[in-house]
Amino acid sequence: MAGRCALRSVGLTLLLCLFATAALPALAQVPAPPGGGFGLPVDCPMGSLCTVQNYIDHDPGPGWRDHTCGPLSYDGHRGIDIRVPTEIEMRRGVAVVAAADGEVILAKDGQPDLLMQDTGPGKTREERNGNWVAIRHGGGWVTTYAHLMKGSVAVHESQRVARGEKLGLIGLSGNSDFPHVHFAITYQNLLLDPFTGQEPSVACGETAGSLWSPAAQAELAYRAGGLLSAGFLSRIPEKREILAGIADPADIAATDRLLVFFVGAWGLREGDLLSLLILKPDGTTFFRKESVFEKNQAIWTSHFGVRQNDGDLLPGEYVGFYRARRMQGEWPATVLAVRKTVTVR
Repeated sequence: MAGRCALRSVGLTLLLCLFATAALPALAQVPAPPGGGFGLPVDCPMGSLCTVQNYIDHDPGPGWRDHTCGPLSYDGHRGIDIRVPTEIEMRRGVAVVAAADGEVILAKDGQPDLLMQDTGPGKTREERNGNWVAIRHGGGWVTTYAHLMKGSVAVHESQRVARGEKLGLIGLSGNSDFPHVHFAITYQNLLLDPFTGQEPSVACGETAGSLWSPAAQAELAYRAGGLLSAGFLSRIPEKREILAGIADPADIAATDRLLVFFVGAWGLREGDLLSLLILKPDGTTFFRKESVFEKNQAIWTSHFGVRQNDGDLLPGEYVGFYRARRMQGEWPATVLAVRKTVTVR
């Protein structure tokens, strides 16, 4: 990431000048990328396990916008942040892989997996990028992969790697506020947006052609928001817990008398229609809430609890339905929908 990971993440100061592009001449023409286009830099299904949280910032001013003119970026972000939902999935191990054949020109490991909110932003390139790898593909093309898990870097400098070969694992090292890999492509030391084939100084919505392979392009279809975590508890969770990941409880005791539904999401926007419905074991409504989202948020969490003051919870299976919808034209489209169950005994 660049600047700050998640809502904030510092991007790659690639080699000598990734952040100094303003002083460099503009590209006359970008040739075709190697191997028919860059492959997906992660070995995981996009849209279910992995998703793009942040795109390259195309706003030259203090604001931000992604290549579609949407809000999935932040000021000065210079890469693509591909994340897993929570640290639970991160600890299971999600491979970061080479996007094309090439030679490893940098491989750094040893930085801990810690949230930037706990450590503060790094000052040096190594502190910002954490554990990272850079690959030279020939013809002026270089790709970089940052924030890898400590101890996971599986390549060394001067090593030849093939497209799809494992480089490391998605992690939390460096300036990172959520588990992800920050991926960037440069051509002749100039950052290019792989979705447009152009420098980020070009207005959003314009494109010279994707730098992705057809298969990667299909996997990386633009998603405007989604679910991070959801479930039931018999206590009120902290925001940090929800984002780190909470394992589903085996069951909840009826004598606890408190049933809480929690949810974490990314990419919600002002005007989104949110709804929660919880059904009792007998099929009647236990809790219902509908609301309109008030402002764009890159990452958001909430919880909704009902305390049974007049006795124990009714034993059996409770079902929670949570949905976020967004108006597109005259009709709302579903941004996320989840169904969770819990047994009360």
